[in-house]
Amino acid sequence: MNEIASHSEYLHVVDGEERLQLQRTLVGMMEDIHRMCVDNHIRYSLFGGSALGAYRHQGFIPWDDDIDIVMPRREWERFKALFEKTLGGDYILEAPNYGNKDTKTTWGKIYKRNTELVEIQDLNTPYCSGIFVDVFILENVSDNKFMRIVDAKLSDFLKGVATSQLYYLYPNDLLWKFYGATKDSLRYFKMRRFLGFLFSWISHKSFCELYDRFVSRHSDDLPLWTVPTSRNNYKGETMPKSWFDPLKLMKFEDKEFYVFNNITEYLEHMYGKSYMQLPPEEKRERHFCVRIKF
Repeated sequence: MNEIASHSEYLHVVDGEERLQLQRTLVGMMEDIHRMCVDNHIRYSLFGGSALGAYRHQGFIPWDDDIDIVMPRREWERFKALFEKTLGGDYILEAPNYGNKDTKTTWGKIYKRNTELVEIQDLNTPYCSGIFVDVFILENVSDNKFMRIVDAKLSDFLKGVATSQLYYLYPNDLLWKFYGATKDSLRYFKMRRFLGFLFSWISHKSFCELYDRFVSRHSDDLPLWTVPTSRNNYKGETMPKSWFDPLKLMKFEDKEFYVFNNITEYLEHMYGKSYMQLPPEEKRERHFCVRIKF
């Protein structure tokens, strides 16, 4: 994204005071989510860059502006069942196998009502576009090595198809211009749109729900789990369940939220042994949007 955006004039980086305001909004959202989970004995943890930020910076990674959390599948099902009653007045939840609407992603997204955060791929789509917290799901992993390989390959492919369907179903001029910034990115975009076309005979809602059932089908008594919808995909996110419990509170900005008990093992697994070192500026992940309103 950094490379493509450097050749594009259509997006702007969320930066400066805008980023600080976004961070404050997200912390406020997390306060509400944390309170709901504590009140209903639902286990969750900060995840990915949010967990790294909590451990390394006691808050956001300085150039970051989003929050990710993760929870086991069993907790997630309870969270969905209680969401409207506890948080529905101020927030909207989009997720596979939740409600009657289609969902943009194969994981959960909690949007703050009456806000707007429009990313380039949101244009011309029917999905929410508010300020959001991502909710990833810890799925049980088979104890059969061959089955784990099959599950990983199928999960990664099906997840890619779900995204490709959106590229085909909801194209927009800005997205074409954005991916047309380089030959490689345009070739990638056309390939993904063609894949989406091949599977367009299945509705995106049905496909996401099928994928959700596929990755959640293993029993809860297995020793491993994974986050198949995260950036490292099924195999790269596989970890022992012993890393998770018992959760512990860790400072995040001026609040405290839950993190993995074995947070150092988790961070090394995700980012390598040098996770405490700041990456060079050109390697730092930045987020881009079309517009944002608080």
